[in-house]
Amino acid sequence: MFWMSTTFAKRYASESLKSLYALILALVACSSPPTPAGYFRVAVIVDTTTDPVSREQAEAVLAIANEKSIDLTGFGLQLHEFVEDGSGGSIASLVENYMKYASTLPNGILIFSVGDDDRAKIHRAYAQQILAPEGFRNAFVSPYLGDGYMYIAVLQFNYRYAACGYAGTDTIQSPVSSSGECPGMDGEACAEWEGRQVCQAALPLLEGHTPIDMAAGPVIHEFMHAFGDKGPDDHYTSEACHQAMGWEPDHYDLEEAEYYNDFCPNVYDVFADSYRP
Repeated sequence: MFWMSTTFAKRYASESLKSLYALILALVACSSPPTPAGYFRVAVIVDTTTDPVSREQAEAVLAIANEKSIDLTGFGLQLHEFVEDGSGGSIASLVENYMKYASTLPNGILIFSVGDDDRAKIHRAYAQQILAPEGFRNAFVSPYLGDGYMYIAVLQFNYRYAACGYAGTDTIQSPVSSSGECPGMDGEACAEWEGRQVCQAALPLLEGHTPIDMAAGPVIHEFMHAFGDKGPDDHYTSEACHQAMGWEPDHYDLEEAEYYNDFCPNVYDVFADSYRP
């Protein structure tokens, strides 16, 4: 593909990606998840200045997240609106500007962005809750915040998983690791995953995954933070979660952790019980 003309390559890549996202949506639709008890409606805001994401990509992420959410809570995730914002403002300003002009408000907002101070670029994703305009009532009532908040999940879709050969930049600088990117010494040959360079040691964890399904789990994870009261201690690996679940101190199961999106299982019950239509 590197030897194709630039115009043809862009058109080929664009059409191939659209076909991929359409296939993902079709496969999810064919899996026929149980009818949800209700929907947590999600508006998507794309910060085009830091993390360009297409509508097809956003829909594919939410399709997988919807299936996961139904399985975990009985409630699905539904796309409420797709918006692109090129203002380059803070997360709070993106949310407040959207809420100011939206005709109807969702239950939560997913923002594709590197976040304030590159927070999502560093940590992949994070949660935030912002007071909604007066008169708004969220049908999912957090027992810790009440019903007047908008729940926010900030996620960088184009996150560099186990980056190798980027040397701290957003573009490939070398075919080998540098600046302590990978475990071991610098100079290790990078591996390829989904058109990106990654550390060899990360391949067993990344193989079988795509950027689409890798983004779906964090979406659910960050929305769940509004329904827990322990912050980082609501994570699957925390001591507080082990105590709440009655697990042994050294309990850890990779498949279980991925199933619960690295979040403590008891919080999903809190979310399900929070629905007050």
